[in-house]
Amino acid sequence: MNKKSKFSIKTLLNSFKHALRGVKIAVKEEDNAKIHLGIGIIMYVLSAVLKLKKMEIVAVLFSIGFVVVAELFNSAIENLCDFVQPNHHKQIKKIKDISAAAVLISAITAFIIGVLIYTDYLMNIA
Repeated sequence: MNKKSKFSIKTLLNSFKHALRGVKIAVKEEDNAKIHLGIGIIMYVLSAVLKLKKMEIVAVLFSIGFVVVAELFNSAIENLCDFVQPNHHKQIKKIKDISAAAVLISAITAFIIGVLIYTDYLMNIA
Protein backbone atom coordinates (compact mmCIF):
# COMPACT_ATOMS: atom_id res chain seq x y z
CA MET A 1 0.00 0.00 0.00
CA ASN A 2 1.30 3.46 -0.89
CA LYS A 3 1.88 5.91 1.89
CA LYS A 4 -0.08 9.12 1.33
CA SER A 5 2.28 12.04 0.93
CA LYS A 6 1.74 15.42 2.51
CA PHE A 7 0.16 18.22 0.52
CA SER A 8 2.58 20.42 -1.36
CA ILE A 9 2.21 23.20 -3.87
CA LYS A 10 4.77 21.45 -6.10
CA THR A 11 2.70 18.26 -6.19
CA LEU A 12 -0.44 20.27 -6.91
CA LEU A 13 1.25 22.17 -9.75
CA ASN A 14 2.56 18.90 -11.20
CA SER A 15 -1.00 17.55 -11.17
CA PHE A 16 -2.17 20.56 -13.16
CA LYS A 17 0.77 20.15 -15.54
CA HIS A 18 -0.17 16.51 -16.21
CA ALA A 19 -3.84 17.38 -16.67
CA LEU A 20 -3.05 20.21 -19.09
CA ARG A 21 -0.76 17.86 -21.02
CA GLY A 22 -3.73 15.49 -21.29
CA VAL A 23 -5.89 18.28 -22.74
CA LYS A 24 -3.11 19.16 -25.19
CA ILE A 25 -2.79 15.53 -26.29
CA ALA A 26 -6.55 15.19 -26.74
CA VAL A 27 -6.78 18.37 -28.82
CA LYS A 28 -3.77 17.37 -30.90
CA GLU A 29 -4.70 13.74 -31.51
CA GLU A 30 -8.47 13.43 -31.20
CA ASP A 31 -10.57 15.00 -33.97
CA ASN A 32 -13.79 14.71 -31.97
CA ALA A 33 -12.21 16.55 -29.04
CA LYS A 34 -11.36 19.42 -31.41
CA ILE A 35 -14.93 19.44 -32.71
CA HIS A 36 -16.51 19.41 -29.24
CA LEU A 37 -14.19 22.11 -27.92
CA GLY A 38 -14.79 24.23 -31.03
CA ILE A 39 -18.55 23.94 -30.73
CA GLY A 40 -18.27 24.68 -27.01
CA ILE A 41 -16.34 27.89 -27.69
CA ILE A 42 -18.90 28.95 -30.31
CA MET A 43 -21.76 28.28 -27.89
CA TYR A 44 -20.08 30.26 -25.13
CA VAL A 45 -19.44 33.21 -27.47
CA LEU A 46 -23.07 33.01 -28.64
CA SER A 47 -24.13 33.10 -24.98
CA ALA A 48 -22.21 36.34 -24.50
CA VAL A 49 -23.50 37.89 -27.74
CA LEU A 50 -27.12 37.04 -26.87
CA LYS A 51 -26.61 38.22 -23.28
CA LEU A 52 -27.99 35.08 -21.69
CA LYS A 53 -29.01 35.15 -18.04
CA LYS A 54 -26.48 33.91 -15.50
CA MET A 55 -28.22 30.56 -14.89
CA GLU A 56 -28.56 29.97 -18.64
CA ILE A 57 -24.81 30.54 -19.03
CA VAL A 58 -24.24 28.09 -16.17
CA ALA A 59 -26.37 25.51 -18.01
CA VAL A 60 -24.47 26.11 -21.27
CA LEU A 61 -21.07 25.85 -19.55
CA PHE A 62 -22.13 22.70 -17.70
CA SER A 63 -23.33 21.19 -20.98
CA ILE A 64 -20.06 22.03 -22.71
CA GLY A 65 -18.08 20.55 -19.83
CA PHE A 66 -20.28 17.45 -19.79
CA VAL A 67 -19.60 16.74 -23.48
CA VAL A 68 -15.88 17.51 -23.29
CA VAL A 69 -15.40 15.32 -20.19
CA ALA A 70 -17.33 12.47 -21.85
CA GLU A 71 -15.10 12.85 -24.93
CA LEU A 72 -11.94 12.81 -22.82
CA PHE A 73 -13.05 9.66 -20.99
CA ASN A 74 -13.99 8.07 -24.31
CA SER A 75 -10.59 8.90 -25.78
CA ALA A 76 -8.81 7.53 -22.70
CA ILE A 77 -10.84 4.31 -22.82
CA GLU A 78 -10.24 3.87 -26.56
CA ASN A 79 -6.51 4.45 -26.15
CA LEU A 80 -6.34 1.95 -23.29
CA CYS A 81 -8.29 -0.62 -25.31
CA ASP A 82 -6.02 -0.15 -28.33
CA PHE A 83 -2.96 -0.54 -26.10
CA VAL A 84 -4.25 -3.69 -24.41
CA GLN A 85 -5.68 -5.27 -27.57
CA PRO A 86 -4.39 -3.74 -30.84
CA ASN A 87 -6.27 -6.33 -32.94
CA HIS A 88 -10.02 -6.45 -33.47
CA HIS A 89 -11.71 -8.11 -30.51
CA LYS A 90 -15.44 -8.52 -29.86
CA GLN A 91 -15.25 -7.45 -26.20
CA ILE A 92 -13.01 -4.43 -26.94
CA LYS A 93 -15.49 -3.32 -29.62
CA LYS A 94 -18.31 -3.57 -27.08
CA ILE A 95 -16.34 -1.46 -24.57
CA LYS A 96 -15.54 1.18 -27.20
CA ASP A 97 -19.14 1.30 -28.41
CA ILE A 98 -20.45 1.83 -24.88
CA SER A 99 -17.84 4.54 -24.31
CA ALA A 100 -18.83 6.26 -27.55
CA ALA A 101 -22.50 6.01 -26.52
CA ALA A 102 -21.69 8.11 -23.43
CA VAL A 103 -20.38 10.87 -25.69
CA LEU A 104 -23.42 10.62 -27.94
CA ILE A 105 -25.83 10.88 -25.01
CA SER A 106 -23.94 13.83 -23.53
CA ALA A 107 -23.94 15.60 -26.92
CA ILE A 108 -27.67 15.00 -27.44
CA THR A 109 -28.36 16.28 -23.91
CA ALA A 110 -26.25 19.40 -24.56
CA PHE A 111 -28.02 19.95 -27.88
CA ILE A 112 -31.46 19.78 -26.23
CA ILE A 113 -30.33 22.20 -23.51
CA GLY A 114 -29.00 24.52 -26.22
CA VAL A 115 -32.27 24.40 -28.15
CA LEU A 116 -34.25 25.13 -24.99
CA ILE A 117 -32.05 28.09 -24.08
CA TYR A 118 -31.19 29.64 -27.45
CA THR A 119 -34.53 29.29 -29.29
CA ASP A 120 -36.28 32.24 -27.63
CA TYR A 121 -33.24 34.48 -28.02
CA LEU A 122 -32.77 33.61 -31.67
CA MET A 123 -36.50 33.95 -32.44
CA ASN A 124 -36.44 37.50 -31.05
CA ILE A 125 -33.61 38.44 -33.43
CA ALA A 126 -35.51 37.30 -36.54
